[in-house]
Amino acid sequence: MALVVTLACGLVAAGENATVGNTEITAKTLSFDYKRYVALFEGDVVVVDPQLRMEADRLSVIFEGSNQVKSVTASGNVRLRHEDKTATCERAIYLAQAGEVTLMNSAVLSRGDDRVMGEKIVFWMHEDRMSVTPGRLIIGPQSNAGGGGLGKLVKPGGAASSGGAAASRPIRASTPLPASQP
Repeated sequence: MALVVTLACGLVAAGENATVGNTEITAKTLSFDYKRYVALFEGDVVVVDPQLRMEADRLSVIFEGSNQVKSVTASGNVRLRHEDKTATCERAIYLAQAGEVTLMNSAVLSRGDDRVMGEKIVFWMHEDRMSVTPGRLIIGPQSNAGGGGLGKLVKPGGAASSGGAAASRPIRASTPLPASQP
């Protein structure tokens, strides 16, 4: 969840040329509709922020009357990276007021060998919970050095589960996939 929380709070991603504290968004084209308060970035979109890096084919940001972000939608080959965590999907939506982040269409959150996968992953940041539909969880082997673990994959600052024989082997959990997929 740290990856998605960073996306929502920082809005956009970090890169090598960004000035400390600034967010930089580059794209082949940028258009802004002043009446509707919508910024649209298209073609090779790269968001660079001190907290996160995001790439997508298209990014739409809707603002409130001031410069407050109302929502952000990234679509097409969405890739997010925060420290050692990554997320991929075809569409990501952030609703600021609700504190809700939705990753859709082959969504995958990863850290090392740990993964959470589904067609739709929804995070409610203010409630510290998520839903994955259909859900699949893979927890890789954990080392004595503290690697692996669901907590580190989905929660900021989460700790891996404590030792024991069960913690040293991979755990795979999933819900059945729908009978037919588009």
